[in-house]
Amino acid sequence: MNLRHCTPESVGVPSGAIVDMLDELYRCGIEMHGFMLLRHGQVCAQGSWAPYNPETPHIMFSFSKSLTSTAIGFAVQEGIVSLDERLIDIFPEQSPENPSENLQKCQVRHVLMMGCGHETEIEWASGGSADWVTTFLHHPFVYEPGTHFMYNTAGTNLLSAVIAKKTGQKLTEFLKPRLFQPLGMDDVKCQAMPDGTEMGGAGMYLKIEDMARFVQFVANKGSWEGKQLLNPEWFDLAASKQIDNAGAGWGGDPDWQAGYGFQFWRCAPEGVFRGDGAYGQYGIVMTRQDAVLVIHSASMRLQAVLTSVWEKLLPFMAEGPLPEDRQAQHRLEKRLERLELCPMLPMRNPGAEASLDGAVYHPEAELPGIEDLVGGAGSFQPQGGKLEALEFRFQGDEAKLICRQNGESVSIDLGLCGHFVTSLVDGVPYGANAAWRRADLLEVELRSSRMATGKRFRFHFAGDRLEVEADSTIPEPWGLGELEKPQMAFRLDQGEVHTKTKMYWEGNK
Repeated sequence: MNLRHCTPESVGVPSGAIVDMLDELYRCGIEMHGFMLLRHGQVCAQGSWAPYNPETPHIMFSFSKSLTSTAIGFAVQEGIVSLDERLIDIFPEQSPENPSENLQKCQVRHVLMMGCGHETEIEWASGGSADWVTTFLHHPFVYEPGTHFMYNTAGTNLLSAVIAKKTGQKLTEFLKPRLFQPLGMDDVKCQAMPDGTEMGGAGMYLKIEDMARFVQFVANKGSWEGKQLLNPEWFDLAASKQIDNAGAGWGGDPDWQAGYGFQFWRCAPEGVFRGDGAYGQYGIVMTRQDAVLVIHSASMRLQAVLTSVWEKLLPFMAEGPLPEDRQAQHRLEKRLERLELCPMLPMRNPGAEASLDGAVYHPEAELPGIEDLVGGAGSFQPQGGKLEALEFRFQGDEAKLICRQNGESVSIDLGLCGHFVTSLVDGVPYGANAAWRRADLLEVELRSSRMATGKRFRFHFAGDRLEVEADSTIPEPWGLGELEKPQMAFRLDQGEVHTKTKMYWEGNK
């Protein structure tokens, strides 16, 4: 089914309120990647910020948890698993020989509500041990299950392992005929743990529209196109407060204190709940307004994203249609046509570009392939490969970085035009934007459109030597899969290019 589209006013949303929300997000410094707003099941606004696009699945981080919760809902509905089933009964081989009293009490429902009883979390971001289920069950269950909230991504991964243990299917395989196919969600993938279990706590990738379809399904309480796929009682449980999370170490942000359901967060405004992933992957259900808002973003100011919605959009939704506001609609339309991450202003260096055209540099030490060098939040595991050489091409308005790796060449348009341009790297769109900072320094921002962040590379040319530094486009305090800051050195290939050892400005040769 194609989602129906309509004007905002026809479903009671002022176009000006959407513009005001986008203005506020920009003012707060939120790096938006995409959004889609639905009212009464119809799309009334959507947009993507270049180089991100609606066709490419985006890392979901912990929003994945809401999908995993829904998989458990289907399993409960079909009698595959019970909420009251104990972990030690599902995983007897991995459980301690003499389980503690708290572990003996721990049930599937306690894991769903982030109340299994752990005081600290086991390693999961790097995958940990292939026998991580044993590690989880041997980890101290300090609290009586159901009494203490502790955000536990490893616990959600365990729910994915429950699906695999009970059905013999991976999480996405189990969900495909029950959820993905009926809702028209395609190309849904999930990264795997070392033992092959899919990372149900953080590893999903979704297109913005597929995310919207899922959240609308949740808002519909399991109904889609007139069919009740999952019983509505499940969503009464999943979206309601199952455990108190006030004072659980999330600071004073109100939307992290309003209670936690079955892998859904309650929000401060009455009747609002959400699925929530790191850096601002939000699926917001506004039940009283019959509205859904989904967001892909990359920000450390997570509360600011939600507050922008509560203050600039939520209060202005009318109960019925509004008069069409052509002027505000035109402003919104033009805004959505021009969405782009803040680019670097163009600065060309004709002399240096002429000098470097065709120059080939070889790394002085072994380096991973360009996919891993760019990395980004969401790169939980290396892609593999080895970088063999970098070549620069400057012809007219075109500027390209050619990466030789694994016996092949990957060409990336650098975008020396003041805007992001897109190149395909192994089928994945990569956005690039570059500018000369001085005669011998070229700065390039590169990012995979599947990841939340990217890298800013600084290429420093010094005679026959090229030094490269790279920083993430956003701080990485949570350690969500970022490689260490690369500092690289290359040597000019004198055999291929022997005249390109000097940098100069045009007119100063």
